[in-house]
Amino acid sequence: MARDWESWLRTAARAASKTEDEERDRTEQRIRDAIRASTELPSSVWVYVKGSYANNTNVRRDADVDVAIEWTNTAMVMTWGETADMSPAQLGYTPVTPEITPEEFRAGVERALVKAFGAIAVDTSGDKAIDVAASAGTLDADVVPCFQLHRYDAPGVYQVGHRIFPNSGGYVDNYPQQNYGNGVAKNKATGGRYKDIVRCVKRLEGEMLAKRVISKEYPGYLVECLIYNVPNNRFGHLKLYDDMQAVFSFLWTGLREERTYLSWTEVNELLMIFRGRPDRIPANAWRFIDKAWDTIGVA
Repeated sequence: MARDWESWLRTAARAASKTEDEERDRTEQRIRDAIRASTELPSSVWVYVKGSYANNTNVRRDADVDVAIEWTNTAMVMTWGETADMSPAQLGYTPVTPEITPEEFRAGVERALVKAFGAIAVDTSGDKAIDVAASAGTLDADVVPCFQLHRYDAPGVYQVGHRIFPNSGGYVDNYPQQNYGNGVAKNKATGGRYKDIVRCVKRLEGEMLAKRVISKEYPGYLVECLIYNVPNNRFGHLKLYDDMQAVFSFLWTGLREERTYLSWTEVNELLMIFRGRPDRIPANAWRFIDKAWDTIGVA
């Protein structure tokens, strides 16, 4: 008997339950309380949930909640394009020496978490995040120490994000507030179908992984970014199945055309998905979409 994909997709598209939302909120609060209890971290440190739980695109109850611990007393500065060679005076800011190094800040966050939850519940070995085990009524948390970032696009004009300093070296820039705002706008413009389809594809991926259709998980954030670049008119069919067909068709074709996929942005619209990111391989994304499309059947 052929599978009833429309029924499956209707279930897969469902957002987190009230219970899951409450668990997320309690997880965020317990991390915030631990940071606020520290005598070495200032009250200006900003604690907030980011990622799929913040964007309402999470699909598994056991997925970790990403919690940013952001230093806001000073900001890192990024220049690029026409601002790359401009001085602080030209850009309109006064440079200051940060009160704390990334290493010192992370160490302070680690100490605050260990003091609050105990060494057994806190894993500090992660490259970017500190893992905090769930307790009754909360979820596992990936706690990410970071610094506020100002990306100058023109003199006096900057985007606010944050910069993460992995233990392995270098840094990674994120723009979680723009991710959230743009995701909300895309969802509204598609009648709620954007996030429905993101959750459907993520749940389909989980099933494909369990059945060994794919050998490893494709990053959930990149799934969101790929679908974000699908034109709004590909959403809004009477059936979710037809939306999936339209989305997969666009991505399957676009991921074979370099000039197309190199123009795609992350949800924040400030970073490109593939351009300047050798760790992200378009051919891998295409293979994932190809197998996902085969799984539901090419109509």
